[in-house]
Amino acid sequence: MRFSDLLVALELLSRHEVNDALERQAQTGRPLGDVLVEMGLLSSHQVQELQDGLPAPPDTLAQLGIDSRIVFDMLVKYLSNVGQGTTASIADTLAISRRLSALLIETARAQGLVELKPGIVAGELRVELTPRGRSMAVEAFANSAYIGPLPVSLEEYSARVLRQSIRSETVTAAAVAQAMSPLMVEDELLATVGISINAGRSVLLYGAAGNGKTSIAERMVRTFGAMVLVPHCFEVSGQIVKVFDPAVHRRLGLAPGRQSTANLFADEFDPRWVPCRRPFVAAGGELSLDMLDLKFEETARFYEAPLHVKAMNGVLLIDDFGRQLVRPDALLNRWVVPMDRRIDFLKLHTGQSFQIPFDQLLVFSTNLSPADLMDPAFLRRLPYKIHVRGPSVTDFAKLLVAKAEARGVAYSEEAVIATIEAIQSHGTPLAYYQATEIPEQIADFCEFLGRPLEANEQTIRFALGNMLVDKD
Repeated sequence: MRFSDLLVALELLSRHEVNDALERQAQTGRPLGDVLVEMGLLSSHQVQELQDGLPAPPDTLAQLGIDSRIVFDMLVKYLSNVGQGTTASIADTLAISRRLSALLIETARAQGLVELKPGIVAGELRVELTPRGRSMAVEAFANSAYIGPLPVSLEEYSARVLRQSIRSETVTAAAVAQAMSPLMVEDELLATVGISINAGRSVLLYGAAGNGKTSIAERMVRTFGAMVLVPHCFEVSGQIVKVFDPAVHRRLGLAPGRQSTANLFADEFDPRWVPCRRPFVAAGGELSLDMLDLKFEETARFYEAPLHVKAMNGVLLIDDFGRQLVRPDALLNRWVVPMDRRIDFLKLHTGQSFQIPFDQLLVFSTNLSPADLMDPAFLRRLPYKIHVRGPSVTDFAKLLVAKAEARGVAYSEEAVIATIEAIQSHGTPLAYYQATEIPEQIADFCEFLGRPLEANEQTIRFALGNMLVDKD
């Protein structure tokens, strides 16, 4: 992973500016950070802050911070799986630098685990297992079938989580307003949401359905700009726990199809860590208590991190709260210790428990009454209880016209008034989703019948007939 790639991914510099800096670095031989400051592209403080936050690539097996047996087990399993490897392929698979890969091969060779083979692949010597190495691989596979990036230690992972805490980043009013766009959010609500995000404390969004609670929660993570480092996996008591998930974590600084360790000069920080945007994880009605525990893969014999660990240093949304298979009080009790002490305890299949930081913006969203879902003791643990209300008549009318225009539906002032009166006479409160859905329904009707897209008595009646449920 290259420091220059991160500068582009974080949008601190353009690719053209970075290339100019790299060219000057090649001419002068000076560190890239010094060149960037000399060219006026970044301040010395910015460079120092970025470089201080990146863990240096380990140059020795001891600097990996994990039991050496885990390292050699991973090496022999990989070579057993592929037959032959090279310095580069081992570096890519184990997420280590080329330098450390070469050292690992030499150490394994001295122990009689691997041997060099005649012939060169892409300019590199080939290596394969000896009979002793193959025997060790059989034993290693019996313990765990995981083959991939080496883990970091639990201690190192916990320290990194605390270093890049959700509370360590200041969120501005401008960032919140930009993140919530193009939602129509009142200034008072926008300010309350921004303050809760900046505080990094638990939030309850409640109110009638269809007024943007989920949309607001989804956009909360966009208010953050800092990079976080997510490990591929961590190790505890010899067990591997996978954390990085491409479906959750937005990786930075790596072009499609490019290998982070394929270039000798690319090992500018520890490749076991993946630079990402702060993650966003959502769980709805499907959430159950076992999804908050380590998932042990019986066949492969390694663990998958639970939802809230994948959301570490980011935002975790519990959507449609109260509609899960598990009782609300049971789910809430699961969060009492993490919310109070900002730590959590996870258990291995051996029965051993271990402590891990609990650092994410925990957001509950519901259209049910909070008083019916939780007792006062738990309500107290949610410092920000934000009521997301429906639109005023004026705001509804503006949004309806805007959505109709975007859909190509002609919506006169008389039609807007007729729509609002029809909804209110039905006894249904105005909701933001209605202003989006009504033009869609009208367009569907007109396109099917081959008519001009227009809101009139017939098309409005059709749309509202599909949306509003009869009460008799």
